[in-house]
Amino acid sequence: MTLEEIKALVARGSYHYSKKVREAIEEGFFDEEDMVHCIRSATKIQKKEKDELGQAVHGMKYVILGKDTHGQLFYTVGKVIQAPGGRLYFYISAHQAD
Repeated sequence: MTLEEIKALVARGSYHYSKKVREAIEEGFFDEEDMVHCIRSATKIQKKEKDELGQAVHGMKYVILGKDTHGQLFYTVGKVIQAPGGRLYFYISAHQAD
């Protein structure tokens, strides 16, 4: 899976996120638009790791660094999964980059 393919999924709104990410949003650490902006502003996939749960379409998780809506570095980990309506980008983790 390329960054361009992930960007296309996110641009179409074809994404979902984990309970951990939802809780961070609800607690006000960041919002959904920060995650979208991170993917849109990224220039490369920083790291690929094996999806130990075996749910990812290509068996991989992707670490992507970009910028949030305030221009700050933002970190996400996600994977592409097959859902009933098609492929989705699933955010596993997201937060401000250190």
